[in-house]
Amino acid sequence: MARSISQAQLHFLEGNELDLIGEEQIKPVQLNDIADTLAYLAALYTEKLAESLNKADATSSGFLADSIIPLDVKVLGSVYTVEIQAATYAKFIDEGVDGWAKSRGSQYKFKSKGVDPNGEMVKSIKAWLLREGSFSKASDISVYRGKKISLTGRESRQKSITDATTKRAISTAYMIKRQGIKPTKFWSNTTKDMARVVEMELAKALKVDIINSIVE
Repeated sequence: MARSISQAQLHFLEGNELDLIGEEQIKPVQLNDIADTLAYLAALYTEKLAESLNKADATSSGFLADSIIPLDVKVLGSVYTVEIQAATYAKFIDEGVDGWAKSRGSQYKFKSKGVDPNGEMVKSIKAWLLREGSFSKASDISVYRGKKISLTGRESRQKSITDATTKRAISTAYMIKRQGIKPTKFWSNTTKDMARVVEMELAKALKVDIINSIVE
């Protein structure tokens, strides 16, 4: 049986190298602008996350906002990635946490109802109370028989502040566990807002890289 022309062509290509005039090796497109754009988008994303967090009026959001930083762009073969780093509890602020007496519609829950006076939660709240200056105005004043008396002893003032702050921290921790943490959706909402921006910027960057590869 006669073999078709296409079969003969396939057989020739499988076992031979073509000797063609004007043959040019195809070069992979260098995605330099894509990499630069990813770095820009990560920085913009970080800025928008901080703004969204502040708008959500999350209590003591300063540390969390400062913890949100873009990492360097990574290239693995043809895959370009960039990550945003943030404090672990960002997901709890975003999605909220169910309290034992009130549901917040969250997948997260506190492990127990009780509050450990020496636990990390109380320590964290206590540090926040001192940092925010909740007791600073009363730090040099004590009340005795209805009269305000200035305390000059540094040790007495410090002990008074520490004791009051610890009690307040324990009480606050208890209420947080009882009522839960209201979701802010600061991360979720920012991600939705950034979706179209990312799509547009990456599309423009890809066009630039393609044009540059042709010109070169």
